[in-house]
Amino acid sequence: MQTQPATQPALSAHRAATRNPAGRFEKIHLEPDPEAAPDQSPLPRTRFFRDHGATAIAFNNSPDVGFNASLNPYRGCEHGCIYCYARPTHEYLGFSGGLDFESKIMVKENAPELLRRELASPGWKPQVIVMSGVTDCYQPVERRLKLTRRCLEVLAQFRNPVAMITKNFLVTRDVDLL
Repeated sequence: MQTQPATQPALSAHRAATRNPAGRFEKIHLEPDPEAAPDQSPLPRTRFFRDHGATAIAFNNSPDVGFNASLNPYRGCEHGCIYCYARPTHEYLGFSGGLDFESKIMVKENAPELLRRELASPGWKPQVIVMSGVTDCYQPVERRLKLTRRCLEVLAQFRNPVAMITKNFLVTRDVDLL
């Protein structure tokens, strides 16, 4: 039987990251004292924060990304896949791409209303909107908040094409809108 070193928290079925490094944009970096007793605190519970963004649709100009418009009703992801390419984006919010990515979730509660306003704008040129380029739009809290479903209802009303990235079976709940 293998054991983990005492300096690492025990792995959890609910968290993929085993540490919470500082974001690369942070000016202060704290180093743990190697002689101090190891932290025996449990892994963090998920906390939700309001995302007060002024827009629902984000645009990118990168030739490396196969779409121009995306919609992320959440930022961070409780699924916590350790290999997720979106982890570093949490550092732009002042959080870590480690445990913070899995346990500090930004929620854009007004995403459906913002989306409706943007699609109704005379300047909107219909194009594919990718839902959740930096998160999973069907993470556990979606079952309760239904932000993704409400955004899909708006997209259907405007007959705007949508693509999704998800690993969650909850997507089948919204098959009537896809």
